Amino acid sequence: MSPRAARLDVYRTGIPMRSFEHAAASRELSEAVVVRLELSDGRCGWGETLPRSYVTGETIDSVIEDLAEVFWPAIAGRQVGPRLAMELPASGAGGGCANAAACAVDLAVADAAYDQAEWETLRRMVGVEAPKNTAGGLGARVSGVLGSSDPGRTARRLRAMRLLGLRDFKLKVGLGDDLDAANLAVVLRQIGKAVAAGRCTLRVDANGAWPTDEAPQRVAALASYGVCVVEQPANCSAGEMVALSRRCELPLMADESLIAQRDAEALLEAGSRVWWNIRISKNGGLARSFTIANLAARHGVPFVIGCMVGESSILSAAQRRLLEMLPGHGQSRGCKHPPYQCPRFVEGNYGRFALRGDLTRKSLRFGYGGRLTALGGHGLGIRVDPRKIARHGQLVQALHA
Repeated sequence: MSPRAARLDVYRTGIPMRSFEHAAASRELSEAVVVRLELSDGRCGWGETLPRSYVTGETIDSVIEDLAEVFWPAIAGRQVGPRLAMELPASGAGGGCANAAACAVDLAVADAAYDQAEWETLRRMVGVEAPKNTAGGLGARVSGVLGSSDPGRTARRLRAMRLLGLRDFKLKVGLGDDLDAANLAVVLRQIGKAVAAGRCTLRVDANGAWPTDEAPQRVAALASYGVCVVEQPANCSAGEMVALSRRCELPLMADESLIAQRDAEALLEAGSRVWWNIRISKNGGLARSFTIANLAARHGVPFVIGCMVGESSILSAAQRRLLEMLPGHGQSRGCKHPPYQCPRFVEGNYGRFALRGDLTRKSLRFGYGGRLTALGGHGLGIRVDPRKIARHGQLVQALHA
């Protein structure tokens, strides 16, 4: 008989960060909800989520509440596997989006119960027929993300990223016109010629900071600098993003406008005019993120496998598992000429580059050139360190079947 969900421990964690800023938030502490799922046969698995109120409407407190009142009643005593992950609730106790809470449970289920056969079962359930990558390297290169209210710091970080061999970069804008212009200037001073020659790529992310009626003009101004795509220029729905893309000179990328499956289906109307930023915590876990990524790949929509700022190695491991499952996940160096490889860009696996601590015995981070390697072993392929959990977290709930 398959093992069943027997206990769920819920932790509230906070890991000091190397400071990061963008138009929607500034962070020096990465706050998350981490769960430990114990099965009836004694195995256990770990999951993590980073709720953001400006993304899914969820908070640390709402996720903790939803785990106790909605998700644990839905899984307690049930057989654990991909089918359970695909059937997790979509709404929380208050009726709103519960993607962040779903992510924590989804990852813990995968970490506790998935072996190679279970991962293949999930691929079949999602509808992926192409073979997955079996090589040691994932073929994906991590992008460098820049965002600071100090252009000098932006310049220093970019120099460090280039020394690490990164060639794809995202600049956060929306911090104010003068500051945005100064940050763009220091970036172009270092990589402008490389962008023009196709040796580097540059995209920008406004985090919804621009008024919708100003977005087309602002996007047009960026086109002359070699920017290939503008992420979330305005705070808008999926349908509004489709309409906005028709007025913009460059492709747009949906982030906060892409939360649920229905958003992805609405965005299909724009085709490659709107790229998708798929983030495991934002989009409800591995199963749901995989479903959305497969939808994009089947329709030729360029997409990014992104991350929430401050993810520990638990979510970094989940990202690598997702990349392993995707078909054809090579990556183009430029931003033109379909057919598109999937994903186009990857953000994440920053490890101790972004955090001053971690929760696993070995902190995952990208290698030289932004390269990622596949993880072996069972589940997510990581080992959570209980001492680090105790150092950075606090047990807030112990739920029993």
